[in-house]
Amino acid sequence: MIGRLLAPGLLAALCALPPWPCAAAQAGVPQGEPTRSGFAVAGTIAADDGTPIDAVEVSVVLHDSTVRRVRTGADGRFRFEGLPERRFDLVVRRMGFLPHSTRVSIDDGQRSTTVFVKLDAVADKLGTIYVDDAAPDTHDPDLTEFYARARSNKLGYYIDENTMHALRPEFASEALRRVPGVVVRPSRRFGNDVRIRGCVPLVWIDGVRSPGAQIDELVSGASVAAMEIYSSLAGVPPQYMDRSATCGTILVWLKSR
Repeated sequence: MIGRLLAPGLLAALCALPPWPCAAAQAGVPQGEPTRSGFAVAGTIAADDGTPIDAVEVSVVLHDSTVRRVRTGADGRFRFEGLPERRFDLVVRRMGFLPHSTRVSIDDGQRSTTVFVKLDAVADKLGTIYVDDAAPDTHDPDLTEFYARARSNKLGYYIDENTMHALRPEFASEALRRVPGVVVRPSRRFGNDVRIRGCVPLVWIDGVRSPGAQIDELVSGASVAAMEIYSSLAGVPPQYMDRSATCGTILVWLKSR
């Protein structure tokens, strides 16, 4: 190492003459390798139209464990410093948007990189959501098929409008705590994690398929009118049948008035 080969006085004199890499030399670290500060990544999270999104949760995942987490500012920007490895996953989540994961690899000889991530907005696909605090006096006409299945399909578990109004859950997942076979646990990211038979079920929001997403990442408890839960493929309505949904299916219906 340079710092070990030169006398301290000579090293200090040389460091005063650019372009000597003094920080690396004095620390005894070869050029091109990370110093004790580690690696860094910065970036921007935006909507599909390029508009920056604030309050997005951005996590660094190493070996299946979250090691760092921040939220974006009003400009949609974030930054991590002091990361121990040059290759890792960035997991991006925000309510109303589909979660996103991207693999980051910092080039050899570099200590930082930048990323730009666009999120798909679930809300844009679902349309306007109306929330009414009054108890439903009549069934939402948009839930006709829901109530028909609740009467005839005994293979599902159904949470109707009156139940949702009585529970008034902050997180939609809280309404699932009484459902047989469903486990609801606090999430390390946002809201709760929902699992059926130990794995993540497939969530549909007003007929829109949201693979890999947790219900609390997509909707709030106050926006949900009703839910259907199927612990297996048996009983799932044909239009929502997905052979990959081996961990169950949850159909979420939002308030329309």
